Amino acid sequence: MSQPRDLTALIDPKSIAVIGASNELYKFGGRPIRYMLEAPFNGPIYPINPREKEIQGLKAYADIREVGQPIDMAIVTVPAPAVVDVAQASAEAGVKSLVIFSSSFAEVGGEGAVWQEQLRQISVEHDMRICGPNCLGTLTPATWAIGTFSSMFDHGWPKPGGLTIMTQSGAVGAHILVQARELGLGIRTWVATGNEVDVDIADCIAFGATDPETKVITAYMEGCKNPDRLITALKMAREAEKPVICMKVGSSEVGAAAAATHTASLAGADAVFDAAFRQFGVVRVNSLEEMMDVGAAALVSPLPKGRRLGIVSVSGGAGVMASDEAENIGLEVPELPRVAQDAVKAAMPYAAARNPVDVTAMATNQFDLLREGLEAMLEHGDVDMTIVFLSAVGFSERIMTGMREIFPAIRSRYPDAIMSVSMLCNDDNRRFFESHGYLVNEEMNRGLMVMEALARIQEGFNRGREDDPLPQAADIRIPNGLLNEHGAALLLSKAGVAYPEMQVAKSVEEARAAVEALGGRAVMKILSADIQHKTDIGGVKLNVAPDGAAEAFQAIMAAAAEHAPSAKLDGVLVAPMVKPGVETIIGVQNDPVFGPTVMFGLGGVFVEVFKDVSFRIAPFGPKEAMRMIRELKSLPLLEGARGTEPVDLDALAMMLSRLSVFAANNAGRFESIDINPFVARADGGVALDAVIQPKG
Repeated sequence: MSQPRDLTALIDPKSIAVIGASNELYKFGGRPIRYMLEAPFNGPIYPINPREKEIQGLKAYADIREVGQPIDMAIVTVPAPAVVDVAQASAEAGVKSLVIFSSSFAEVGGEGAVWQEQLRQISVEHDMRICGPNCLGTLTPATWAIGTFSSMFDHGWPKPGGLTIMTQSGAVGAHILVQARELGLGIRTWVATGNEVDVDIADCIAFGATDPETKVITAYMEGCKNPDRLITALKMAREAEKPVICMKVGSSEVGAAAAATHTASLAGADAVFDAAFRQFGVVRVNSLEEMMDVGAAALVSPLPKGRRLGIVSVSGGAGVMASDEAENIGLEVPELPRVAQDAVKAAMPYAAARNPVDVTAMATNQFDLLREGLEAMLEHGDVDMTIVFLSAVGFSERIMTGMREIFPAIRSRYPDAIMSVSMLCNDDNRRFFESHGYLVNEEMNRGLMVMEALARIQEGFNRGREDDPLPQAADIRIPNGLLNEHGAALLLSKAGVAYPEMQVAKSVEEARAAVEALGGRAVMKILSADIQHKTDIGGVKLNVAPDGAAEAFQAIMAAAAEHAPSAKLDGVLVAPMVKPGVETIIGVQNDPVFGPTVMFGLGGVFVEVFKDVSFRIAPFGPKEAMRMIRELKSLPLLEGARGTEPVDLDALAMMLSRLSVFAANNAGRFESIDINPFVARADGGVALDAVIQPKG
């Protein structure tokens, strides 16, 4: 796999040049210098401008090659036609990294695309990292290395910390950075990658994975040009147990087209991106607000061991609301053990104690009731996390007097408890709760969403630790040229997909003999690589007996000759009628971003109606395949709904895993593989069709 590159010179530069530097403080060539002088940056700054001797009090140079000192990063603000020459001069001067603000490159096509390719070649030839072009740049608050022209510093400075922010959109990235600043979150680094001629979002995630100062990684993505690099980076982050929280846009047709125009990236099939994120432990969010909520929590909170939720509320109705939403998003609300319920009842005989625990509004007057309810939950509740609904008490200084006693004491007694407080409050009271390790959300469902995301993060880390080896696979290659169904079935059976015994009949005599040999009841299908939709032309006959084999053979061949006169006919495929099971569909597509991607779902006539399918990037082990299976809404059908015999899920998972290895080994040799239906049964099941579409 492609390995991410070293970004040290870009993230932690010790010296910075500004090419196109300006004395005008609000020009793109003036802002970075002004900001770094104000902050201040703790290294040398070299303005480059052939028309000036001094810029903002600093000595100016006519050419970057005249500086004569090591330069880690150069900021490029000149017009697009001059950028390639400037990049070449920077490479000759030994500059280690460039940040290119200039636009009008691949995002507009034409000559701009040519210039961008020249920049890529310079980057490769000189091993010089390039951020951009058409980017908003970089920021590292710990050193005040400011490689951006954004105006966000005009109204406040972010503080250093552990949150790394990566974004393909400059304006969205600036918005995220200001959000983080206003929430008081500390920033390790911020990078807006723009057109990604060299440095991309995967490089940035990999940096965060290996950087000791990064605690949480957030990313805004529009597309991906280097899937191998991205997968490598996500694996690195998972192994380092660094949470990755990503907002990936472009799920709609309009959004995907806009992403391609904006960043010159492939948006990719959204369902496949979604699967890749689940596969490698990324928390995908649907809004920037959600990204900041989860990121802020992941910075300060321990991670839950499981999904068991305790609810303590001053309102019975709020407890019901929380229970409903918890079930909706996949959290468990277990009934409390008897010892916990007894402890609640001892303090509050009138309270509901099963979980949710309703301490009623009395707890806002008798503060010990709230304390005892919380302690009963935390001491005996056998839950992984707890949410506390306090309504609007955060605006009552009388009630907050009691809260300031209760909650620090609870935290002192249970330092590792994961607790979220849902209440309306002023900023001072919010900061008070947060200073004692509580997650605070005004809206209860937001608090529950955050806790579910923390559970997903831990599940992703657990997945990274598990042993899930790929099955051994024979070296089977898809040949060039079209395969008929029999040839495809033979190939896939070697790859681990179960097929019934089949015979090829080229005459009525062979057809009758085949039906007799296969048990007396058979399915007969036209055999031709040129005919994919056999049923549509009358090319399939079911439940054929030996005495009907000749008639079926002749009818099939006649239908093929009539409806597909140019097709090459290889005879008729004869296979036994199989006992029923659950019809599923298995497919592999060569995704334009991630390559071979396996699909599994409910098959037969329902696949187009319900679209109940899941995806995984090939290759993957049987445990990942089992998770893939268990994502289906129709899972109960496989587990034996309404008294039916359950399917052998372990055998099904192993088959999907083996198919994924076969697909990965043949990446670039096929367009798609379709197995529809695969009849899943207690004995493992069999495939009833096989289509392999070769590359091209």
